[in-house]
Amino acid sequence: MFAEADLIKQYVSNQLSEETGVLRQISSSEKGQPLLKRFIYYRLEKQIKDFLAQSAEPRWIVIPGLRGVGKTTVLAQLFQRFKGDFPNRIIYISLDDVVNRINSNLYEVIDAYQELLGERLSAMKEKVLLLVDEVQYDKKWAFALKTLYDRTKNVFIIATGSSAVALNVNTDIARRALFEKMYPLKFTEYAMISTFRAEGQNTRFPPKLGYQIKDALFSSDNSRAAYDRLLFLQTAVRAYWQEIDPLMIGKYLKYYSLPCTLLYKEEAQIYSILNMVVDRIVERDVPLLKSFTAEKSAQIQRVLFMLAGFDEMSLPTMVRGVENIDPRTLRGVLAVLEKSELLIRVYPYGSIGKKVRKPSKYLFAAPSIRAALLNIIDSKAIDLKYKGKLLEDAVGACLQREYGGQPLFALSYDSAKGGADFILEIGGKRVVIEVGWGKRDADQVIGTMRRKKGAFGLLITNALLNYDQSNNIVTVPLEYFFLI
Repeated sequence: MFAEADLIKQYVSNQLSEETGVLRQISSSEKGQPLLKRFIYYRLEKQIKDFLAQSAEPRWIVIPGLRGVGKTTVLAQLFQRFKGDFPNRIIYISLDDVVNRINSNLYEVIDAYQELLGERLSAMKEKVLLLVDEVQYDKKWAFALKTLYDRTKNVFIIATGSSAVALNVNTDIARRALFEKMYPLKFTEYAMISTFRAEGQNTRFPPKLGYQIKDALFSSDNSRAAYDRLLFLQTAVRAYWQEIDPLMIGKYLKYYSLPCTLLYKEEAQIYSILNMVVDRIVERDVPLLKSFTAEKSAQIQRVLFMLAGFDEMSLPTMVRGVENIDPRTLRGVLAVLEKSELLIRVYPYGSIGKKVRKPSKYLFAAPSIRAALLNIIDSKAIDLKYKGKLLEDAVGACLQREYGGQPLFALSYDSAKGGADFILEIGGKRVVIEVGWGKRDADQVIGTMRRKKGAFGLLITNALLNYDQSNNIVTVPLEYFFLI
């Protein structure tokens, strides 16, 4: 039996000798080909290059994100890319292993690394790249990295973890570290990766086009300007879709909004993986945010099944629908699922009093998670009844990804009967949005614009680009919206 210190040292020694092979496997396909990179990879690559060239800040980046979005894969790709630039000075640590397998912590593992290297990281004259995965399992991870960050300017740190990570740091840490949230896949990322796997060629996306579409939809002063700007981009949009099968939108919604499913084609395998992701969030990530009894933890799954079928529901209705759950527990469950970023909460439009009285709408951060849950409870009806809900998830997640946290931004919905799906407040104006699969009428948009004094309305659906001047509404094809 190893003594505790010897066990940690043995673990670190094994890591140093085996991590290259393990991380190569994580960052490669089943055929040994390097996996394509997500957009966030290129931002991180540039920051590391700037650090190597100029010791530029930031040199501590924290990447929180929902389980299954590919955080470990990005670290593995960065390891492979930079192992030659940091010879024997690039270190990968998984705190899931450290805490749960060898009962240790980040402080002790860094000390063991330093002992085996024969030099303290803070004293090294050469630059070091430290990649720390699953940091949420060590309650003192931030302070361990803060200490290292403050002692040397020669270490570049990337730390990844669950969405709870951003909630468990103080302002002292926030001043030092750059937080770069990792989201579920954009459609354009999915299209790029899947076309490469299928055809061996990379369908590149013109990066400015997505920004131009977003700017046209949400920064235009009126519906006429929004329509004219979209019309101007029509040639570029059509050029992109000449290389992409439009049916990929449906596959993205049902199966591929999380990258952990990209290597699989069979529906049963895909939904099995997605439901395992949900199980691990409930079993491992949720307890880090709030402690529930075993009985109440089991009720979390029932709440998710209910939300998969009905995203907007009053608290009393949900209490009646989930056996042996009380309103206080239900509020706690919904709050922790929102904090874990499995769910996106959309409040009803109006005053604080109205937000309390009226039910909130809960969307899934990745539409394929809703599809996986529905596959268990109503598999034959996903295409018939719920495709619009999957599309609504995707639109809500996109708006949160693009605008969440920005000043003068609010996302709500119209709780009146027949109200619109979203009211986006940005830059001092109100844009009313209705989402639907095969939707042709814009009655919800018209009603909500009249009641809430919207600047203009958007109908996002699988239809042609159109401008309804009399009602001040632009019909936005999915082929446009999914390029944002």
